[in-house]
Order: sequence, then structure tokens, then C-alpha cells
Amino acid sequence: MAAYVHHRTLTEGHSDSVNSLSFSCCGQYLATGGDDHCIIVWRLKDGSVLYRFVFNSPVSVVFWHLKAKNNIIVGCEDGTLSQLANIRLTDFTRRHFDLGVQGPVHCLDYDMHLGYFAISIGHHIYVVQESHDLKRLEVAFKLPPPGDASESEQHRRPIRARGLHFYDKGKVLIVCYLHHGIIAWDIDRMTQIWRLWPKDAPVIGSSAISPEIKALAVQTMHEGLFMFLIGRTRPSRKFALPGRANEEGRVLQVLFLSAGAKVICGSSSGEVCIWDMTSGEVFQTLPHGDDVIQSLACFQNEFSYIATASSEKGQNTCIQIWRA
Repeated sequence: MAAYVHHRTLTEGHSDSVNSLSFSCCGQYLATGGDDHCIIVWRLKDGSVLYRFVFNSPVSVVFWHLKAKNNIIVGCEDGTLSQLANIRLTDFTRRHFDLGVQGPVHCLDYDMHLGYFAISIGHHIYVVQESHDLKRLEVAFKLPPPGDASESEQHRRPIRARGLHFYDKGKVLIVCYLHHGIIAWDIDRMTQIWRLWPKDAPVIGSSAISPEIKALAVQTMHEGLFMFLIGRTRPSRKFALPGRANEEGRVLQVLFLSAGAKVICGSSSGEVCIWDMTSGEVFQTLPHGDDVIQSLACFQNEFSYIATASSEKGQNTCIQIWRA
């Protein structure tokens, strides 16, 4: 794998922190959402803004649909769950999905085998199925809470998913909880298959899965980045994050690259590290000055792209595009 080089800087878009990024399936466009209540669709060829959609609250989740190439799923902090459908140069359709629950949208995942979405809203995790015409979402079931999450404890340690990952052709849903460790749920039986960190779990910020190497990367907010082989109870590796990330307790997105051969994590010090999974050594550092980089996205096909977004920069918020 060749080293990444800086390709382009996207500016004059967001006016506050970017919370989520998603490449289109063709890799020609990037959708970004942030605290300024905006979704922006960028054309990467020239860095231009194609669309700007405004919502009523900060945007927390942006997901470019894997089947419908012109559809984007959007989740907001006020609980709004929407679809921007049939996006064209002159028109688009906005649909609102009501799952009957209020609370911020934290994260989601999609399984192409079954057409299921897993969505974390407030203290709840729903598995919903999209209709054949992709215009509706119907709740299939709601996951039960972790067994040790009593109602009295939820005020101190709220149930909140920080990562949702379908696995084994949609038969398993792996949930990484903010305070309650990691649980693999059997979708058919609604039972726990295995659990990591059942006691004294670290506070989890983000997670990523690599089906190719059957591994799970977990960014904790105070103890660094852990790597698990799925099904094992002990981490296979631990990576130290640069700067004062552990002291500051930030949520930093983690992603796998190159079919699981590399892993990348955001940074509180501007140094975004890419690690080699075989050696455990830093493969490359992407410099961002002293910017806080909390959100990432990647696209890999003929070329490999990484998008990194700055936080806490106000009008100077920008997105860097890296290419290998």
C-alpha cells in the first residue's frame, strides 16, 4: 500500500464542527454533516459544493446508502431521522422516518444481505427493515438493554451505543456501548452470543469492524485504541494515541483501511496516525497542525481516499482529502 498524500482541502462549507462524513458508492462525492445543522454534498473532482441541506438541529450521522446511489440517510441530535432521496442537480426528495421514540441519533449500520438498518436513538437500539421501494422503515424489533443496566443506574451510566456492526451476513449485531462494554447479539434469538468488558468497562468513543480479518477496533476515551479478534475476550493489540487524547477524553473515530491491513484513528493533537495491523507500528502520520480531528471517512477502489474533518474551528472548519 502506497503512502497517502494530501489531495485537496474543502473549505467555505461548514461553520462549526463536522460530526460525520460518508463517501458516495462511486467515490466521486462526499456528504458531510455537522453542528451547524447542515448537510453538504461535495464534488471531489474540483472541491465544489453541490448541495447544502439545512436541518433544525446538529447533524450527528450521515450515511450514503449502499444500494440507492442517490440516497443519503441523516440522523440529528433532536431525533430527526430522514432520507434525502433521488438527489439530482435540480431536485431531491426529503422523507422523514418516525420510529416512535425521541432522542438523539447516535449511530447506525446497514446490512445489504437482509436490508436491515440498526439505529441507536436515545437509550434504544432498533433494527428496522426498509421497504422494497426504499421509502419506508419498519421496526422489526428493539434490542433489550444490557443485563446489568438497571433503571436506577441509567442516570449515571446511560445506555448508548457508540458503534453498531452487522456481522456474519446480518445474523449477528455487535454493539459497542458507551458504558456497558461490547455485546454480540444473535438477531434471530435476541440473545447474547458473547460479551467483552462485562465489568469495569472503559468508556467507548467509537468502533469499527473488519470482516476480512474478523477484527474489531475500539477507541476508548481514556485508555487508547484496542484491537480484538472477534470472539476473543482479550485484546490482541493496544495502540497509544498521540498527544493528550486519553486525558481529554474525546470521541475519535476509528476506521479500517486496506481490507483490515491498516487502521486509522482521529486525533486531538493534529497527528492522525495510520497503524500497520501486522507489525503494530505507525505506517504513516497525516499532519493537521494542531487541529482536533474527530471524524473520518474512507473510500477504497482503484484509488484510496481518506477524508478528515476538523472540529472546534468555527468558520475555519475544513475537510482534508488524502489519496493513495
